[in-house]
Amino acid sequence: MTGKGIDKTMNYRDLFSGIAFLIVGVTTVWMGKGFFADAAYVPIGVGTLMGAFSLPLIWRGMKSVLAARTTTAAGRHTTPHPAPALVDHPARFTTTLGCCLVYYTALPIVGFYTTSALFITLLAVLLGERRPAVVAGITLGFITLLYALFAVVLKRPLPVEFFLAS
Repeated sequence: MTGKGIDKTMNYRDLFSGIAFLIVGVTTVWMGKGFFADAAYVPIGVGTLMGAFSLPLIWRGMKSVLAARTTTAAGRHTTPHPAPALVDHPARFTTTLGCCLVYYTALPIVGFYTTSALFITLLAVLLGERRPAVVAGITLGFITLLYALFAVVLKRPLPVEFFLAS
């Protein structure tokens, strides 16, 4: 076995992933332009960073594909390398994805700060962090940062806490 199929999978994975991230980044910037002036900074910034970080991935994928074609055309075959796993820790990935879906669903009902605090705490514990001081510090630091960004700097209201809603 020459390993051509495995190498091609590895070569194209970076290229296709980079293109997908570029499309998502450009779409995020395009959609973010429709937001109000202050609220547009976050999606435009995230989309721009996503697009910028996708370019090296696309470049690496293109180089890898071209190198594989050159090697194959020259009659040399590379040794087969197993394709890296798409997700290193499937259980952690599934846990994080599940927590994100619960967060997204609970946010408008429970409120931004309460949901965010519960999300960060629960995710940290589920991913294996057992030191209460670390979990509390990360949670309080992140909530403070979010409050400073949205309430103080951007002056944007966030979903009201369930216990403050009338």
